Amino acid sequence: MRDHIRTFIAIKIHPNEKVLDLLQYLKKQFPADKINWVDTENFHLTLRFLGNTTREQLYELVDRLEEVVSRKKKCKLSLKGTGYFKSKNQPRVLFVKIQAEEVLELLVQEIEKEVVSCSFEAEQKAYKPHLTLGRIKHVQNTNRFFSLLDEMPSDIYQEIKVDGIILFQSILKTTGPEYRPIKTFALQ
Repeated sequence: MRDHIRTFIAIKIHPNEKVLDLLQYLKKQFPADKINWVDTENFHLTLRFLGNTTREQLYELVDRLEEVVSRKKKCKLSLKGTGYFKSKNQPRVLFVKIQAEEVLELLVQEIEKEVVSCSFEAEQKAYKPHLTLGRIKHVQNTNRFFSLLDEMPSDIYQEIKVDGIILFQSILKTTGPEYRPIKTFALQ
């Protein structure tokens, strides 16, 4: 193992037909725009992005996550509605919104405490659970983009039973990121 690997903590999402149909619909709406669509094999809900992680941090984090997760119950989340993040009025990320039970929010808070205790920087942004569909480089008609997304129905696309979380390694490649599970932690 190198001195550092890129890591994150997440819940794996296996999309159903409704989510796959939504993805195809959105791809058809923006065929000429520069959007890097996420490979459905890589769909996940990030609980905490860690970035560069040393071997020592990795071992300590695994121990701490085992302790935290052993006290948490399985929960549910819903993929409901679509949204986008923007910067300087330019869309940057296209996503499906995620509604989760309070158990998941508490788990994220506890993970954050343990991550910080393993010498990672504290997260500065508020946690906004979402399933990224595409990362936007450029949209030709931003008004059309915003109005289409703002008018999308707030349908439930999928309900998911969460029975565990995964510590992943993220390997950046020219063909796109590769996510390798390091350790899976089962919820009770």
